[in-house]
Amino acid sequence: MFRLYQAVNKHMKIYVLFMKNSLIGYMEYRANLFAALTMELVYLFSKILYVIAIYQTGIDINGVSPDEIMLFIGTYIIMTAIYTGLFMDNFYQLPEHIRNGTLDIYITKPLSLQFIATMRHVNFILPVPNLIAGITMVVLACQRLQISICFMNAAGYLLTLLSSTCIVYAVFLIPQILSFWTVKSGAITEIADRCWDFNNMPMTIYNKWMQRIGVFIIPVFFITNLPSMFLVDKLNHVYAVWMVIAPVVFLTLVRVFWNFAVRNYTSASS
Repeated sequence: MFRLYQAVNKHMKIYVLFMKNSLIGYMEYRANLFAALTMELVYLFSKILYVIAIYQTGIDINGVSPDEIMLFIGTYIIMTAIYTGLFMDNFYQLPEHIRNGTLDIYITKPLSLQFIATMRHVNFILPVPNLIAGITMVVLACQRLQISICFMNAAGYLLTLLSSTCIVYAVFLIPQILSFWTVKSGAITEIADRCWDFNNMPMTIYNKWMQRIGVFIIPVFFITNLPSMFLVDKLNHVYAVWMVIAPVVFLTLVRVFWNFAVRNYTSASS
């Protein structure tokens, strides 16, 4: 138990250093910083247009009111901030590490290879506008839906976001691990991006079988829908239990798949 604590503590300290180095890197290239921020603001504005269009129509979509859709889209934008800030850059760079031999250097480090390869970079630019807009939309939606912003609701919502973050890490890392065999994974990345876009609208617009697949088998609907459903008290017992079990299942699955891929890895320098 003490060794586990030491390992976790060491990796947390290293992660803080990763964050500092990432921030320094962004400050060195400020033109790229402002270009990325501008592009993300345009992307964010396109998401806000969904809310504007829905409020103009003023109709429910399969029992989901415009205010609930604003809550949903706000949650989606928050999860987008988490994904782009913590994971996306690392996942997209994994095929480059394999092809160029950078992974060979990482293997020699006294750290978890999966940790250093998938969490080395932290994006401090793209999440900022998304977090501001997402939190604002969630708070406004809660006020319009008369949902009390109390400690229990806030804590429960944050825990569901944490569960969703674990699912994001596992589900969107698995396709990138395939690059150990395919090397060039542009098509895989494109498919993963399209899967992320499934979160644009509530899962209730799809039929029951699509919802079950998107929650229990390929849990892309899990990411945004379940935290929103918690706040509007539509999270049934099955989904509540699955929110606890699913992160364990999929994190274990991605760990097993990662170890299998590394065992079959052929060094780029060999």
